[in-house]
Amino acid sequence: MTTCLEHNSTLRPLWILAEEHGVEVDWIGFDDTGYVDPDEVVSHFGKNTKAVVMNHASNVLGTVQNVAPIGRACQERGIHLVLDASQSAGMVPVKMDDLGADIVCFTGHKSLMGPMGIGGMYVRDGVELRKTHAGGTGVRSAERRHLDEYPYRMEYGTPNLPGIAGLRAGVSWVNRLGIGAIHAHEMALWKELREGLAAIDGVTLYCQEPLVGERIAVLAFNVEGFEAMDIGTMLDVDANIACRTGLHCAPMVHEHLGTATNHGAVRFSMGPFNSREHIERAVSAVAEIAASRRKSHQRSC
Repeated sequence: MTTCLEHNSTLRPLWILAEEHGVEVDWIGFDDTGYVDPDEVVSHFGKNTKAVVMNHASNVLGTVQNVAPIGRACQERGIHLVLDASQSAGMVPVKMDDLGADIVCFTGHKSLMGPMGIGGMYVRDGVELRKTHAGGTGVRSAERRHLDEYPYRMEYGTPNLPGIAGLRAGVSWVNRLGIGAIHAHEMALWKELREGLAAIDGVTLYCQEPLVGERIAVLAFNVEGFEAMDIGTMLDVDANIACRTGLHCAPMVHEHLGTATNHGAVRFSMGPFNSREHIERAVSAVAEIAASRRKSHQRSC
């Protein structure tokens, strides 16, 4: 069981399991506000359901899913819940016992403020994972088979020590500030950005309704008459504003939104170092882009 909100880091392994190994995968959609209904997930459980794999927060829409009811249902039925916390770790609490998760996967280079190329997976006691690779560990080298004990079961070769050190430093910084304070700061900026963009004629926001549920400070939009990539180029070159355009490695999200045929959307992501001045500049720049389309249309008429 999985959802249509997933990142390719989840989608592609599941597609391979389905296409090459005959694993049955059920895909659960999301509503017009960007949330998956926990009851719908549970209603699809069958006798052969082994695991639910889903993200905690969408990297496109910013919606944080209500995972706890799904986790409780999984525990009652002996189904494993694998949670992708890449977007939520360091931004909102990710407590395995509260969420009912058996495995939590995360990356270090987002809200944990670590470098690229480092991440981790927390596995609950009693959950057994099959080894998929074999290699050096630097431990008990006389053993002919790769070690079964954790963490060596899932680790091969020389560890990324610079990445580990960088992640440790990032986590320490997040802990000093507190994820609650960081989240509140970013969501205040998200609210200001959302209100500013929503007031611009020709701008479409995707699943950005306020106060629907928990979310992180990510906002996806398009401007009528422009390709997302072109908006990103203009924001970069003309306004020195960074954004992400395209399908955001989450093609099923854009298929649901109807933006896949237009090559995706524009995404703004607020961070702890952003300020209200940045938001004002972003709104002004998008407004100028939208206005340029109207002026061009008027001239052509």
